Amino acid sequence: MNAKGSFSKIKNDLLCLFGVCLTAGLILAGNFFLGSKGAYVQVIQDGTVLGTYALDEDQTLRIPFQEEGYNLLQITDGKAKVTDANCPDGLCIRQRSIQKGGESIICLPHKLVIQIEGKEEKDLDTVTY
Repeated sequence: MNAKGSFSKIKNDLLCLFGVCLTAGLILAGNFFLGSKGAYVQVIQDGTVLGTYALDEDQTLRIPFQEEGYNLLQITDGKAKVTDANCPDGLCIRQRSIQKGGESIICLPHKLVIQIEGKEEKDLDTVTY
């Protein structure tokens, strides 16, 4: 094969790769910008739902864990964020605010899941027996 044919093959491969990356980027951007905003934030600790709170009501919640542990959940402007916690790693504090259905903040040391629930009720897609 000559040098010109080899360059053409590489050029076609790069064009194909660019097309795949562009398509994936458009799908992700569409999901990010057009995703539905949630209506409620659900607080789950160790598999038990502690409460469900409306995102349109600004409030700060103290979520206790055992005797001395806690997480502070702040709901402001339709977004939820953990602003303070005494867990060892503090990763839950560094996570960004959440506002869209399906987004979540996790605190593993305190066995805490904070997730956004959408406005509409979700039906089951399928049931497997």
